[in-house]
Amino acid sequence: MFLGIDLGAGSLKATVIRRDGAVLAEASAPVETVRPRPGWAEQEPSGWLHALSAALKAVGERIDLGGLNGISFTGGTHTCVLLDAHGEVVRRPILWSDQRAGAEAAALNERMQDRLIAIAYNKAAPTWSIAPLHWLVKNDPDAVRRTAKVLFVKDYLRHQLTGDCLTDRIDAQGTLMLDGGDFTWSDELCDAIGWDRATLPEIRNPTDRAGVVTENAARRFGLRGGTDVYVGTCDTAAEVWAAGAVDVGSAVIKLATAGVVSVMVDRPYLQTDIAYKSFVVPQSGYVLAAINSCASAHKWLRNVIGGRGTAAASFDELDREAGATAPGADGLLFHPYLQGERAPYWDPALRADFLGLTMSHDRGHLVRAFYEGVAFALRDAASRFRAAGLGIGSASLVGGGAVSEVWAQIIADVFAIQVRRPVHGDASYAAALMAAVGAGAFTDETDAVRRAVVFGPAIRPREDVAITYDRLFDRYQRSKQLLTALNHEISADA
Repeated sequence: MFLGIDLGAGSLKATVIRRDGAVLAEASAPVETVRPRPGWAEQEPSGWLHALSAALKAVGERIDLGGLNGISFTGGTHTCVLLDAHGEVVRRPILWSDQRAGAEAAALNERMQDRLIAIAYNKAAPTWSIAPLHWLVKNDPDAVRRTAKVLFVKDYLRHQLTGDCLTDRIDAQGTLMLDGGDFTWSDELCDAIGWDRATLPEIRNPTDRAGVVTENAARRFGLRGGTDVYVGTCDTAAEVWAAGAVDVGSAVIKLATAGVVSVMVDRPYLQTDIAYKSFVVPQSGYVLAAINSCASAHKWLRNVIGGRGTAAASFDELDREAGATAPGADGLLFHPYLQGERAPYWDPALRADFLGLTMSHDRGHLVRAFYEGVAFALRDAASRFRAAGLGIGSASLVGGGAVSEVWAQIIADVFAIQVRRPVHGDASYAAALMAAVGAGAFTDETDAVRRAVVFGPAIRPREDVAITYDRLFDRYQRSKQLLTALNHEISADA
């Protein structure tokens, strides 16, 4: 048996699989985000450990965790956990969705964008770790001075089990401080923000063995001491892999806390408007376009619709109401820029809006417009792929939002492509599968996907609806352009 643990922005999930990839047990526990100021997002690592204990306890009530053959982890990329010389957390980590480092990212691009792309294959943005680390250098020098080691989300959790201080090459790339040619930390990029390279972790492959569960960790989390633990990787790369994307041209659309469109490629794409990373399968990579607000914004909408002092409507209830509403939501349009935006605009000052509201619109219209707005934002982000000669003929659909039949059909219609959903395609499943590869249960990363990943029925686009969405997508883009200057004015006043 193999255990996979994924820490997302809203919850931690643990999944146990058999050697053939079949799921034996799974459990989740929530994690909370602290927002000290507009555009800021942080979390307490102590909350992560509480969620880890809760999820493992729930799984351990169904199966014997002492029989595990391996454990691995995934988590959101870019988020740095600063540890002091005693292994204690120095300050709350700044999440990938935090937009405070917009000025630092802009300054880096103005000063050295060509070098960033040449070395790290990507330009700076508030999301990539180099920008918030630069913000810390300027605004919290005491925290920087006390930092002895930097780990990333999944590495911090694994560190609690093994004591190791490692990361994988994909999470390391998410810092924008890694040389993508030889997977070593770049002196030039570390020096550009005044960061001590010695604090950065050693780099391994996702399926490499990191260590074993210590006896102290075994007692704390209900595991068996000596159980092998494997490095793991960031959640998006893991989900893309576990969605069956191992061939060049394979595409995956992710509806999770963030929304992501990914396409497998056979070489780096050194362009300013397409992000590139290496992949779980060695000697391969993928390009991706990500939007900041997706399933996380759905939770926000549920809470807003419920109103203060009332219970938020269930996901299923809102999904039914959205499904009963006609495509186009009777003229209602939504731009999902609740936390600024990454691709394709890389603009932390953008703001969300419902456009075209009338008294005839009800809750179902709001949810339908929300689903469509996120789908339009994903299509907008992926539009840069076409310009680079990368088409999307079909895609796998993953993430918590993919369970919605309504949203899945909207994605198929907006992109005008066939989509399919893996039966088990989330990051915790992918983490368990990586542990299985590391332990030798499969020949390699490609063999694991070919043998273990199973898909549900395909969802095909409806031609008439796709034509309607083409027209509305044009309106979505035009209205975004018209509102940009006003968004910047509003952001400046906040």
